[in-house]
Order: sequence, then C-alpha cells, then structure tokens
Amino acid sequence: MDKPVERGVPKILFLLIILILAAMYYYAAYRDHSNPEVAVRDFYNGYFQKDYETVAQNLSVFWGVQFMPEYMLMSPQELIEDRPAIEKKMGDFISRVEAETKIPAGMSIKILPKYTQRAENTALVAYELKEKNKPAGMEMALLLKEKNRMYILKMMAVNQEQLQQLNGNDISDLEQSFQEMLGQ
Repeated sequence: MDKPVERGVPKILFLLIILILAAMYYYAAYRDHSNPEVAVRDFYNGYFQKDYETVAQNLSVFWGVQFMPEYMLMSPQELIEDRPAIEKKMGDFISRVEAETKIPAGMSIKILPKYTQRAENTALVAYELKEKNKPAGMEMALLLKEKNRMYILKMMAVNQEQLQQLNGNDISDLEQSFQEMLGQ
C-alpha cells in the first residue's frame, strides 16, 4: 500500500517567512545606523546608562570639533576621515563634563516617527523624553550623514506647536545647506 503524496507548500516555509520578516524588521528598527531614529535612540540609551563611548559614537564629528580647537582648521572631509580619534576625544570630553551629572532613574526616550523627516544626507527626528513613563520634555535632533551613517549634529528643545509647523520643505532646505558645506 502506497501512501499518497501530499501536495502543497511545506508548513515550515510559512514559519521561515515569518522569521525572515521579523529579522528584517528588527534590523531596520534597531540596528540599521543609516536610520536616524536608531542613532537618536542609541545616543540616549547610552547617555541614560552613562555609557559615553556609545554617546560619542552617535555624535557627528562636527558637534565634537566645537570643543576641540586643534581640529578647527581641518576640512569637513579630513574631519570625517579622522573620526576614530575625534570620537575618542569626544567620549573623554563628555565623560569629564557629565561626571557629576545625576540622571534621574527611569529615564527613557520615545521617538515620534510621524515628525521624522529624511533626506539623502540629513534628517530631523523628534522625540519625547520620559521620566518613569511621564513626559519630561520634547526635543528634536538634526542628524548628518557621515560615511553612510547618520550622526547627531544638534539637539534642541521643541514643543507640540513647533512640531505641528514642520513641513516637507524644512529638510530640503537643510539638505541643500549641508551639501554646500560638505562640498557635494
């Protein structure tokens, strides 16, 4: 007696598809450093844990050189090439400045993705800082792409009204000014 051959798609294939999609989502949401929201989240998670190496890894070299006069005369391309040395000095600088800072327990960050604006070399990311799940303030970060990765250039406090006024033209104006600065 022969057993009839089952026809159709193997059930394991459905499980593999779900696992692959979940892995792709995880990578895009939490590990893809070309994603500006990941850079902001990593920066603040490092800051809340006093991991200043991680903080420095998510800051633009252009943020760091404002505190390091020895780099002021270098071109943007030279600064980006010298990132490892600048990053180390930024980490040391931040750890000295923040040595006495007391970070309240239960601090977290909530990215507000509906306000995120992206262009090829720049991005704006809005987020809410929370203390024990209660709002503690809102900020927006301006990010700049250096070697295919987004880094925080500037952070500024914002309110809901300011966020509502953002439009798609905001990022294109920033993009143009940074292309000129970087000589692109």
